[in-house]
Amino acid sequence: MNGPPSMIGNTPVAGQVEKPVVEFWFAIQPQGDDIIRFGEIYADPYAVGDMWLVRGLERDLVVDTGSGIVPPAPIVAAVSGKPVLAVALNCYYDHAGGWYSFAERACHPLDGPALIDPTEETSLVSKYLTDEALSALPRAGYSTADYRMVGAEPTRLLEDGDVIDLGDRFLEVLHMPGRSPGGIALWEAETGSLFTSDMLYDGEHGLAWPPDDPQSYIASLRRMRDLPVSYVYPGHYGRFDGVRMRAVIDEQVAKLGGAS
Repeated sequence: MNGPPSMIGNTPVAGQVEKPVVEFWFAIQPQGDDIIRFGEIYADPYAVGDMWLVRGLERDLVVDTGSGIVPPAPIVAAVSGKPVLAVALNCYYDHAGGWYSFAERACHPLDGPALIDPTEETSLVSKYLTDEALSALPRAGYSTADYRMVGAEPTRLLEDGDVIDLGDRFLEVLHMPGRSPGGIALWEAETGSLFTSDMLYDGEHGLAWPPDDPQSYIASLRRMRDLPVSYVYPGHYGRFDGVRMRAVIDEQVAKLGGAS
């Protein structure tokens, strides 16, 4: 069925359906171990990444912050009800675009400059975020051509081996370069939860393959493989278990010419 013509600027384009404007941009999906998945449900899951809220006794942790097309901090605050630390596991728009909207922000020092002053090149916006990636709009007249990743200063810098204390649970910082120089993963040994962002997900990589630094990427994957993981909480496509993690790692290492 043909809908009304869509609008580009003020000009209708015949044969295209105008996208709806939606009130609620985020889906909220509880996981195990007091972890909640936030997703931008009207964005292609390849173009925009998952966010994970880790509930703690004294504070909560947000792992990655989505695109920032709609600032995520208000909806996270409504769910959390506690102080929140937002950690950017890399410096790219689809995982750190909403980082600026949080009062407390952490990253690895090597990704700090790109998060403080992001450019289209360093944030990789133009390669992935297009109007075709959205099935609805956050407000009337919105176009991804107007998108700019907003920079912000980190309030905390994280190094390999640092621990994030939520009061009753602890996550270790693992420096995992290969995608971005300051790429990190977070490891919660007690629950076997590994947060990996772009470093490891179960799905197509498209233009993001091969990684910029294959040798560092392989070393990072091998480090992950040695962990007794129950579930991976990745940057795209939802969580998967440790058995699948090892299979995905072996496939990716083989594709890059390394032995698993």
